[in-house]
Amino acid sequence: MAAELSVRAPGQGSMAATRWLTYAVAVAIVLLAFVLVFYPIGIMVLRGVMPEGRFDLRPWFETFSDPALHRAVINTGILALATTALSVPLGVFFAWLIERTDARWGSFSRLLPVIPLLLPPVAMAIGWLFLADPRAGFLAKPLVAGLQAIGIAIDPDSIAIQSWAGMVFLYVLWGVPHVYVVAAAAFSNLDPSLEEAARMSGKGRLRCFWEVALPSIKHAVGASVLICMISSVGLYSIAALIGSAARIEVLSVYIYRLLHFAYPPKLGQAVVIGLTLMVFIGLLWMLQRHVASRGGSAQIGGMGVRPNLLALGRWRWPARALVVLYVVLTSLLPLLALFIVALQPYWRPTIVWADLSWANFGELLQAGIPRQAIVNSAVLALLTSTGVVLIAGLIAVMARQLGGKLEKFLGIATKVPSAVPHIVFAVGVLVAFGFTPFSLSGTTLILLIAYLAVYLPSATIAAESSVQQVGNQLMEAARVAGATPGRVFRTVQLPLILPGLAAGWASVFALVLGELNAAAILSGPHNPVIGYLILTLFDNGTYSQLAAVGSLIGVVSAITLSLVLVYGRPRYGHSA
Repeated sequence: MAAELSVRAPGQGSMAATRWLTYAVAVAIVLLAFVLVFYPIGIMVLRGVMPEGRFDLRPWFETFSDPALHRAVINTGILALATTALSVPLGVFFAWLIERTDARWGSFSRLLPVIPLLLPPVAMAIGWLFLADPRAGFLAKPLVAGLQAIGIAIDPDSIAIQSWAGMVFLYVLWGVPHVYVVAAAAFSNLDPSLEEAARMSGKGRLRCFWEVALPSIKHAVGASVLICMISSVGLYSIAALIGSAARIEVLSVYIYRLLHFAYPPKLGQAVVIGLTLMVFIGLLWMLQRHVASRGGSAQIGGMGVRPNLLALGRWRWPARALVVLYVVLTSLLPLLALFIVALQPYWRPTIVWADLSWANFGELLQAGIPRQAIVNSAVLALLTSTGVVLIAGLIAVMARQLGGKLEKFLGIATKVPSAVPHIVFAVGVLVAFGFTPFSLSGTTLILLIAYLAVYLPSATIAAESSVQQVGNQLMEAARVAGATPGRVFRTVQLPLILPGLAAGWASVFALVLGELNAAAILSGPHNPVIGYLILTLFDNGTYSQLAAVGSLIGVVSAITLSLVLVYGRPRYGHSA
């Protein structure tokens, strides 16, 4: 027995050392993520709440006594609730149609609902401005003229995109694909035996969706609600371009005005709003976790999962037509408008075919700030999406293993940047890293730091949803077989959560590529990105070149998203 123990001891010592090394690397990465998140926030709070080195409550009283803030809060709440109420059902339903029914037609159908991600929000808003401006829009102006020609009197402003309806419409267009990528990853891993049992018991197609499929991805639905609420509260670009023209001010625009239009900038009041939002998002996250934990949800177990598509019968083609109609109305038309304006010498409602040229694209690709901005944004999008997905996946796995209060703490801590508007967080990054001792102002590294922090919540939500779907059977079997935690993660957990991580990667990549909020604070002539270029072109009224930028972003994002969503899907023995 002693000899046997002496033989096994070296292997056990090596396994223990590997296990501790794995934990040490994981803890180091988590600590680095926490530094990136909390150090700028801490500096921002100290500079804003204690401007003279002593605690001062005046910013709190000044902030909450402003009637303009009250209006902004009400408007933001209306937009967030309307966006969530429309985006989540649409995104989940489209994910079910494409992942769990025969309404899909090849891999291309997986890309359709996320086409709005091909455009940054600011470019999408400009595209719909080209379409729905009642006096110069490609669609709105002919519609008004046609109605008036047949004797129907109509006020052009009643169909303007610069309205409450237009704001909600654009927010929903932006929210649906983010819901879809999370829900589609969950549906792709759903055990088909649940739906088969429901159909054998006589349930119809819609009842299978409502009573079986939907409750089985409860975690993903809850994550989608959280994403929509967080994104709607912090979205700046659409609110600034469309809301300002409609005189609808929301919190993100209100904060921007505090930092840019007030002299001196009211950083203290911006911090107060950020801290308040931080508490609100934390409470919302805990509520979502509580609701999701009630009852059960489907998990990936130890048995193989093969896709088994639900036959829709005569509803197959109407379902396909619904998805195509959504894409046409919400994505292809603004993309077409952007492309047409990009070919025009200047924006005008009539198309003169002889004047169309590639001159605007040529100017963008020439040496100078425009080309440098495009290259910088592409590199930053690649580094940020890869970095946050790796960090988020690691944190989600560690939190699942720790459980209890530590799991809740990690979940809340990684959501902190989402509670602070990107503009305010960018100010914290500038103050923390822009000057001595780091002196990173005017560099691409300071943008990378800000992007890693502000997009960590989006990746974490997607990672948590994927990790929570993975059962413990396979991991317990691997641990019994002697696998180290690192090997269990690489060979067991990672392949199963890869579709969710890939979805999060694609979403973050598209967001960073055309990011506007942090770029407004941290980018400039020395470290230009596409967001800075878009702001410059919009301020100068150079709509044709702005449309060319949006078109280029669409092409790059389309290729990237296609590869990720098609090749990041789970692999089975054969295709269904």
